Amino acid sequence: MDVFGIVYIIENAQQFWSELEDILHIPSDLTLQQLDATLRRFVSFCACYHEQFLQDPLQLQHACDLLLASELFTFHSERMCDLLLEDAQTSTDPHYQLILYNILLAYGRRHSTFLRSQKKWEPLIPLLMDHVRLDLDPDMDEVYPGGSSAGVPTATSRGIAVPIEARLRLLSICLLYEVCRVQKLSLHDLHPHPIDDTFNYAVIKLIIALNEQFMVASLQPQTPHVEAKRESKRPEDYNRVLRILMARMGSSMTFGENMIFMLNRAGRSPEDLVMQLLVLKILYLIFTTDGTSEFFYCNDLKVLVDVFLREIADLDEENESVRHFTPLSTCTCLAPRSYDIRIFEYYIPSLARHNSVRCHISGHK
Repeated sequence: MDVFGIVYIIENAQQFWSELEDILHIPSDLTLQQLDATLRRFVSFCACYHEQFLQDPLQLQHACDLLLASELFTFHSERMCDLLLEDAQTSTDPHYQLILYNILLAYGRRHSTFLRSQKKWEPLIPLLMDHVRLDLDPDMDEVYPGGSSAGVPTATSRGIAVPIEARLRLLSICLLYEVCRVQKLSLHDLHPHPIDDTFNYAVIKLIIALNEQFMVASLQPQTPHVEAKRESKRPEDYNRVLRILMARMGSSMTFGENMIFMLNRAGRSPEDLVMQLLVLKILYLIFTTDGTSEFFYCNDLKVLVDVFLREIADLDEENESVRHFTPLSTCTCLAPRSYDIRIFEYYIPSLARHNSVRCHISGHK
């Protein structure tokens, strides 16, 4: 059943192409809304069955040719193109996007004036760039060097199924190339469009909250089966957040930088205090785990030390900040003399006012 509630029984290629031609048979009395629905039904049908019957680039090109030769584009091309661009901006289904991009590419190569409309293409360019910037398995690039000679991605390469994300990336590159050939892009278009920082910080809050869940779960009584898996007692064995950070060493620096930024800018609201505590917990885990102790750059760590020192004067008996000094200074690139020790000496009297801090310091002499 497709998005229109129509149930198809397609068992072979002949039935597929026959149904495709039936969809494109346009009665003379259709309204504009029915014409729109016909185009979307065509795209939806191809999206449902492209992995079975449109794997070859020639097959996919033939499907696009059928559509572009139909009455939908013979008499209503401008309306149909506007509809394709609108759906390309709103659709989140990668298979639906794959068919949309192929049709847009096929039509644009036939009609360069369609690609010259900056007003129509401007909203779509950032979405195409998102596909281009997508981080894929480098091994996939080796088995997927460029698709067909026509520049249309294939569904398989050397017998290996190509992920839909890789096909969308190549299609996006092809579309962007065609647009760049005929348009004069602005600096705004050429620069990456960053995601709203609010979204980034919300994701980081979720990650540090999940880290605490793993930490708490590791302290609970375990079943014999789970306990057997945790004989080594290494945090990364039961904490997926930590395990992913270890696997992405060197490629997740923005995550660390944003955590330090959030800690530095936090206020005194209850929500900010909770966020600070969650950040401190994951920092402690990062510093005390062999595989992640070098996660941060030295300059970022120095900023973190500055944040800690700034907060020392306001410490209360329950504050956990100081317990991070020892792993921060001994397990990371901040060797004892790589940071001005006189700064620490200046704050020692302030630290000594707190019994819990005094005990912590004496325990690590």
